[in-house]
Amino acid sequence: MGLRLVFALLFALAVTGAAQAQSSIQNGIDLVQQGRAADARTLFLEMAEDGNAEAMYHLGALHHSGLGGPEDLKQAIGWYRKASMAGVPEAKLALGSLLFNGKGTAKNFSEALTLFSEAAESGLIAAQYNLALMHAAGLAHSKEYGADEDRPRAYKWFTIVLAQLDEGAERAAVEEGFAVLKNEMTYEEIAQGKALATAWLDSHPIKERAQ
Repeated sequence: MGLRLVFALLFALAVTGAAQAQSSIQNGIDLVQQGRAADARTLFLEMAEDGNAEAMYHLGALHHSGLGGPEDLKQAIGWYRKASMAGVPEAKLALGSLLFNGKGTAKNFSEALTLFSEAAESGLIAAQYNLALMHAAGLAHSKEYGADEDRPRAYKWFTIVLAQLDEGAERAAVEEGFAVLKNEMTYEEIAQGKALATAWLDSHPIKERAQ
């Protein structure tokens, strides 16, 4: 058997396996929507133990929410962390939120910032908004409140978030926070923020990213 044929067969097997795994993930999501979250837990656990990172995230979410069984933040954090290490953006956002708020674990603004940053680069708008707020409040630079603000970076992330939001209550709330920030900024800081936002948007076309 030639090398090209071997590689073609291996590629076909990989694609088939990925399609089957994605189908199983959707089955688990459907089970939750049907009120069968306990069955979804069983399915996701089997997949997670086989190394499926997306299943790890969904299993963490079920432990986090208490659907299909008891709420268990320690289990949620454990599965979120495994999924985060495997590169699942949603897991990074969820784990970062728990670390930021100190739920199920000690507060850790530094690690939350890192996780939000990675999720934001993947296009998760909630992570981008969290970064805007953290930089605006100064939490991006210290584990304690009262750290120096990084207003240009806050400006950057507010701009990126607004570039993705349609008119409505959600956009109005973000614009309100952005207006407060801009009133506190110097012209130099605004120019820096605009440059950071432009550079990011130029290299991350909105239409090509997950919303």
